[in-house]
Amino acid sequence: MKKTVQRKIALSILVIAFFVCIVFLFYRELYSETKDNIMISGRVNATESAKQIALKMSSSIDILKINAYTLDNMIRDGRSQEEILDYLENETIAVRDSLIAETTGIYGYINGEYMDGSGWDPGENYSPTERPWYIEARAGYGRLVLVDPYVDLDTGKIMIAIVKTLCDAKSVVGIDISMDEIQRIAEQHVLSRRACAEFIVDSKGTVVAHSDVSVIGKKYGDDSYPFGAEIFKKQKESHENSFYIKFNSRDYLVYITNLDYNWTFYTVIDATKDFSRLRIPLAITIITAIILSAVLAFLMIQSDKKSRQAENYAMLSERANAANEAKTAFLSNMSHEIRTPINAILGMNEMILRESNDAPILNYSENIKNAGQTLLGIVNDVLDFSKIESGKLKIIPGDYDLSSVICDLVNTISTKAGEKGLDLKLDFDRHIPKKLFGDEIRLKQVITNILSNAVKYTEKGSITFKIGYERDSSDPDYIFLDVSVKDTGIGIRKEDIDRLFAKFERLDENRNRGIEGTGLGMNITKELLSLMGSELNVSSIYGEGSEFSFKLKQKVTGHELLGDYESSFRRHLEKQHVFKEKLRAPEARILVVDDNPMNLVVFKNLLKLTQIHIDTADNGDECLNLVQRIKYDVVFLDHMMPGKDGIETLKEMKKIKESPNLDSITVCLTANAISGARDQYITAGFNDYLTKPIDYEELESLLIKYLPAEKVIITGQDGVNIDREAENVELPKALEALEGSREIDIRTGIRNSGSVGSYIPLLKIFREAIDR
Repeated sequence: MKKTVQRKIALSILVIAFFVCIVFLFYRELYSETKDNIMISGRVNATESAKQIALKMSSSIDILKINAYTLDNMIRDGRSQEEILDYLENETIAVRDSLIAETTGIYGYINGEYMDGSGWDPGENYSPTERPWYIEARAGYGRLVLVDPYVDLDTGKIMIAIVKTLCDAKSVVGIDISMDEIQRIAEQHVLSRRACAEFIVDSKGTVVAHSDVSVIGKKYGDDSYPFGAEIFKKQKESHENSFYIKFNSRDYLVYITNLDYNWTFYTVIDATKDFSRLRIPLAITIITAIILSAVLAFLMIQSDKKSRQAENYAMLSERANAANEAKTAFLSNMSHEIRTPINAILGMNEMILRESNDAPILNYSENIKNAGQTLLGIVNDVLDFSKIESGKLKIIPGDYDLSSVICDLVNTISTKAGEKGLDLKLDFDRHIPKKLFGDEIRLKQVITNILSNAVKYTEKGSITFKIGYERDSSDPDYIFLDVSVKDTGIGIRKEDIDRLFAKFERLDENRNRGIEGTGLGMNITKELLSLMGSELNVSSIYGEGSEFSFKLKQKVTGHELLGDYESSFRRHLEKQHVFKEKLRAPEARILVVDDNPMNLVVFKNLLKLTQIHIDTADNGDECLNLVQRIKYDVVFLDHMMPGKDGIETLKEMKKIKESPNLDSITVCLTANAISGARDQYITAGFNDYLTKPIDYEELESLLIKYLPAEKVIITGQDGVNIDREAENVELPKALEALEGSREIDIRTGIRNSGSVGSYIPLLKIFREAIDR
């Protein structure tokens, strides 16, 4: 009995399985036949729509090709900008009359200037080279490019840009056409119920036209357009131009037609009713529906969750960006507002140092200079800190002479150490290669910060400044500079060492309340070393002193050794002579434009001895009046002025066709030292820029660089030819020869009276280092 039951069950299972197989085969044949009939009908509709779209696009594309060809010839023939603009305006009128689709006209960025045939003025803040139509045209050089659609603010219509790079590889021409006709084509079969959806996707996966306008602009394959995501998934799996998908319990057939310029046209037909006559087993249908519903619900929940997370992240990111932009704007403004009066203070003080012979006055003036430099250092610290935080501080390596770096560092720190009665001990390995490749400015900044801290926190005893080196065993072209600074100061508690690098924090505040500083020096030093691939090591005993050291990898660019750095220092001192202009140019003429009268006075006085003719203006309009009448060799323009600022004035100045200064050198005067300022001014059209407070040596170098060579007389740093035989004189004899001459101040290189006696301690330091 048991076996019989088992046989019946088995037979029943076999019969059921047989009928299931028959039903399945019949279903498959019926499904295949129905699908083929629908596919043939759908393909006809899809092909018809694709042809209509191609026809609509071809007229606009042909027009752009013709205009691009003509503009190429005009550029090659050297036709003027006025002729090119005239051509664009005439062509725009003709195109608007001939095109079925609406267009805003023909436009382009040609020979460095934006031109629009429709007469549209984008405004001063419009930067064509940053627009998608220009960027994508350049990326697709040599071919026509279709750019993502946008909404025209005037008409509310969806527009598409067709662009092409011209023969000079920099100019771009384009035409914007309305998507209305293409959108109508995408909707016609849906309205006639021959399709449930038709849409076009560009090469980036963006929906540029859709029978459902709410989907336009969404990403094909993105969760924001789940139906498109399903199609995208199936398309990747099938690699066919037509396929079947099931979505939300409905059956769809999808047809894909590739259009020109990487556009793809999709026709979707709802085949649910056609397939409804197929009797799929109820159980399979229910189970499938339940599973699909569960999966879809889960995916929707997950999608919603991810969407909310993305929105939160986007909101936080926007807030962070807004805060960062506000901080950058504040720092830029602070830089300008503080540096402008510092420029006047240090500039006028410079005149006192140059022209006064009264010892007490010179002493007061020196104190003013030191205080001004300290204030400027605080501003620079804050700006450097901001650049580091925003990731915009860059290491800019170059060739440099280590002996020059050492001389500058010793000059800077010896005076500060001498004022506190500290013994400065130097220990430099004379076998170090002195021709190196690295960021000299940042290296000096790091070491200066460490040395200054050592002097600040040492009341008595000594500062030991040591530089050695090690060869890089893996690369003979590189060495590791081994730099250390050891002091006998107050030291640091072990638990406070980590806090040493905290932002805006100073250790042992009660004990050190009289010491000036922002609390940023060590933080900046650590970050700079990190950017250069090194780190700062600290060892300290509280109450006895500290030692700061680091090893920095630098490339060797020459075989000359540091050697007798006392001789190097002597040559360095010879260069630090009594102030004397490096050039004279009595036939040169320059214009200085600044809204601050004191800055104009400072600028003129700094160049008083050069005999250069200097005209001044306190606003942009006065500047434009002068440049139309007088030829200038160099024009200095302040950036931030009321009314027309420096950039606006420069643009108007370049547009004056009859101006004698179209080719004159223009230099931006700015108190803005924020990151990216240089790029901003060079991009705006300036040849160079000069920051405030004005460094006279930089100003002189800039004038030597840009003034016509025939108008410049180079006088040398001391105003006469330098006697190079003095380099072979023994140091004592050199000192004896210099005795009674005017004093050389190693901090500023400027002093009008006194003797070279102040250099005796420095030279003694070098002798002691050699003896050791």
